[in-house]
Amino acid sequence: MYTVTNTNGQLKLTYSNLVEYYEFPTFKSISSAFDTVRGNYYVSINFIANDKNNSLRLYLVDIDNQGSWTDDSVGAQNAVETISAWANKTFNVVTPTNSRFPRIIRSTGAATTTIPGTQFSISFASTGTANASITVNGTTVILNPGETISYEANDPNIFLPGAFSYNTSTAGSELLIIYVQ
Repeated sequence: MYTVTNTNGQLKLTYSNLVEYYEFPTFKSISSAFDTVRGNYYVSINFIANDKNNSLRLYLVDIDNQGSWTDDSVGAQNAVETISAWANKTFNVVTPTNSRFPRIIRSTGAATTTIPGTQFSISFASTGTANASITVNGTTVILNPGETISYEANDPNIFLPGAFSYNTSTAGSELLIIYVQ
């Protein structure tokens, strides 16, 4: 027997001493089916990066913490709807009326500056002769000359939350910043 939960925006499977997490944005499809050999219903989850159509199968008869996920067609549909709702809450859907705008900044000699809003991707390249710094989620990272850091949302419906700050006030520091907003 195992448990299935929505933990930290991920599908968490727990059984015996093993815990597995699956990120919702990696899901390609969620469906249910009946295994004629075993005689049980299951939920099938296919993943975006999986080109072999190997799926994660969650046999409902083996799940002991989801009361509405019974081993019948109604329980199978409940499981699919529940997992789909969990996954949907982790997405920030971009409507077709929203547009993406590429931006580029070359910063040198600037005190702490912030790129506000949300980005779909962002990259910082230290192109100067001295260190530059960026701050992400309250953590400051020093970029040595020649280093690059990139963040990518990896899904057209997801964006990076919050703002990114950078500092090129040290003589010789320079950042080339490319982002899509």
